[in-house]
Amino acid sequence: MSSRMPVVLSLLLFLAVGQAWAAGPDQASLRYYPAAGQVRVDVEAAYHGSPPGEIDGRTAGRYLLLAGVLEASWGGKYGPKSFEHRAPARARQLRDGYLQAYAAVRGGHWPAAQPECVGRTIDEQVAKRICARVNFMEAENRQQHDFAEVSQVAERYFPAKYQDDFVAHSLAKSLADARTRALQEQEARQRAADASRALAQKEAMARRLVAGGLLVLLLVPLTILALLIWRARSYRRRNATTLTRITSIDDLHLFATSGRLMDVQRHTRTHVTTTTDNVYVHPDSYQSRTPSTTTTVSTTDHLTLFVRTDDGRELQESFVDLPLAVRSGNRVAIVYGGDTRSRLGVAVAVVNMDTRDVAVDTLRARGIASRFSLLRAAFWGLAVAAAGTAVDLAFGMFVFALPTLAVGFMLAMLLAFAWQRSLWANIRGQIQIYAKGLIAAN
Repeated sequence: MSSRMPVVLSLLLFLAVGQAWAAGPDQASLRYYPAAGQVRVDVEAAYHGSPPGEIDGRTAGRYLLLAGVLEASWGGKYGPKSFEHRAPARARQLRDGYLQAYAAVRGGHWPAAQPECVGRTIDEQVAKRICARVNFMEAENRQQHDFAEVSQVAERYFPAKYQDDFVAHSLAKSLADARTRALQEQEARQRAADASRALAQKEAMARRLVAGGLLVLLLVPLTILALLIWRARSYRRRNATTLTRITSIDDLHLFATSGRLMDVQRHTRTHVTTTTDNVYVHPDSYQSRTPSTTTTVSTTDHLTLFVRTDDGRELQESFVDLPLAVRSGNRVAIVYGGDTRSRLGVAVAVVNMDTRDVAVDTLRARGIASRFSLLRAAFWGLAVAAAGTAVDLAFGMFVFALPTLAVGFMLAMLLAFAWQRSLWANIRGQIQIYAKGLIAAN
């Protein structure tokens, strides 16, 4: 029996607390609520001489304030319906009396429209203070919603121990709490926005650092390429007496030496290359594979021409895999290609003036073309990547750096291939045209 006593006491305490909560606030506070007639008397005494309509408005507002506090005190969050079941009879009687008095004020004391107020805005009527209807509505609203006005009513009718409770159940307190919550939420949103902005700035700075580092890495080879291009151009300008490779078809210089073949020497060299594929076989494997052997045989045709020129000189030129049929006694023209500055060149083609055949040494023709286009292509590819990285650095993002790096690489490869192939094709074409011109002039 003794072991059950704590449990029984706990249940009794819980029921007592529940009954106290169901009874609502202290019922002793009800005796301090003024009668409806007393409210009118108090307002007229306190605000005697107020602008027209204000006393009636304050009276109506005070009725609504007192009725609202009663409903909030005993109705709780469930409103008037809960008030009807939970509130004591005295509270319901007071609430009904205040609402009836309010209806009487609104019905019997509602100000008529004044001619001098017709056509004016609410703000203008409030400023003039002579429009009874606007004064009524403003006083009624202020009596319910102004925290200071509600505090004055609490101090007027209730002792100190009930004043805070009265204010806490008023609409002004709810509005003040709502404004406080709204302000706190706004401050929280502002803090979140500031934090998000700070994070975004931090991320942008990190992206700028990455883009800046990548830009520096791109600018170093870009500067080196620019210096190499400048040096190559300066070298060509300074060395006008030395044969230099051409970077443009406009720099190509062709000239020819004619004469008669004194001797023709031709021999063939055979190159044999053998490759053995040693296949690894695991020692525990039962399979065996025979190593495969690949033999590659290639031949090169070497042609040496001894020519007595028309001015009596003898010269010797050698070619590899030149597709030309000649014999001693044939009249030939050897075409030389070089640059326009030095006016020098190397043998790039042979013309058999008797058979009107033309053979171009492709390797030598390509040999007079400079690899300068590779430098230019690499420069422009890096420039594209650097431009995209600079955009990322300027705007604090990392969007264009990697794509432009890939595009720059592809552009460099494409430009290098296109420019070099185009230069080779133009050189060969100009040699063919020049050689055919020699045949036509013969």
